[in-house]
Amino acid sequence: MTRLSGKVVAVTRSINDRSLAPLLAAEGAEVLHWPTIEIKGTSDPEVLKTALGSIASYNWIVFTSQHSVTSVLSMIPVQPTGIRVAAVGGRTAEALSKRHWRTDIIGVGGSADLAKEIKRSYHLAGVSVLFPAGNLAAPTLQDSLEAAGAEVTRVEAYETKPLSMDPTRILNDLTTGVDVVTFASPSAVETMASAMDDGWSKVLKHCSVVAIGATTRDALVAHGAMKNAVSVANPATFAGLVEATVSSSIPTPMREHER
Repeated sequence: MTRLSGKVVAVTRSINDRSLAPLLAAEGAEVLHWPTIEIKGTSDPEVLKTALGSIASYNWIVFTSQHSVTSVLSMIPVQPTGIRVAAVGGRTAEALSKRHWRTDIIGVGGSADLAKEIKRSYHLAGVSVLFPAGNLAAPTLQDSLEAAGAEVTRVEAYETKPLSMDPTRILNDLTTGVDVVTFASPSAVETMASAMDDGWSKVLKHCSVVAIGATTRDALVAHGAMKNAVSVANPATFAGLVEATVSSSIPTPMREHER
């Protein structure tokens, strides 16, 4: 018997997700798709191309998602010499490793953790950092590095676009029974919270909530979730998210969090 047999788990990634949903299904879960966002290439690839064309002038390049890895490495597949590489989370580091890029620093707890790890190990005053990011990426990492004296150049590497959601369908799913809902990005949280409006509180109350990492957890907390009611994947990978889902699964989908 697999560990999520009889459990209903909602995934907020794309309906074409080939990363998380199959892992949950392999554990016996019934997977519901509540797609919140879609990822597209940057709206101005020439800007990214220009920034990467001068990558030798930077001391660091920082990646906060595997989408930025995909975008950047499509233009420069071979890791340049003389530049340090930092990554947020295991998924991002794994994406780099698969393409034979060496990572100097990995922040396992999100952007804030990555900034702390870099500042703990390296002097940043006057250091130049290239930050290829999504259009909706939070400024947490950039602000922290700049506060330490780094000169950060942020360039759009991909676009995150919110999808239209059907709150009625989600509320019907909740009534039928959902044990766990998973979030793999802050953008997914923000899109669903906005689309659900008054129904958002029912999502938080009627099922366990699992986040891929600390940044996504913080987005949930900012939108009304209790911090201790959100399970966080450790490590911040899809496999870690599955483990957190197993740990947080409950006997009934109608558990009430203390608010």
